[in-house]
Amino acid sequence: MRSFAVAAAVLALTAGCTGGGGDDGTAQRAFDQTCGLGRSGVAAFNENDFPETIERFQAALDPARRLADATDDPRADELLEAVEYYAALPADQYRRAFETSPDFKRHQATTLGQCGDAQPEDSPDQESQT
Repeated sequence: MRSFAVAAAVLALTAGCTGGGGDDGTAQRAFDQTCGLGRSGVAAFNENDFPETIERFQAALDPARRLADATDDPRADELLEAVEYYAALPADQYRRAFETSPDFKRHQATTLGQCGDAQPEDSPDQESQT
């Protein structure tokens, strides 16, 4: 059931990306790449590898920006805000922020809510296969 809800949210998010002209897939590719890198960041966080977590979220900045530019859907802006937060959080503050920060929890809900079923990317330098 959770997979269905996430898939429906992805479809709704990317459906708003067509903007009047034909959809060339830019928003979907940006969403997939953002979420793949974000899930890689989450995996690194779960391994307590905070420098790697930051690296993954920094790599997700460009596709998250492309997604936010490609759609008027506020969820794209929320995802960009979450990626920016995790990319900028110093490694030595990750554990404490996880335990105490309402911002961390809010961005965690956004990231996992939108990208929960995404497959992690192997490398933050991985190029899109488009």
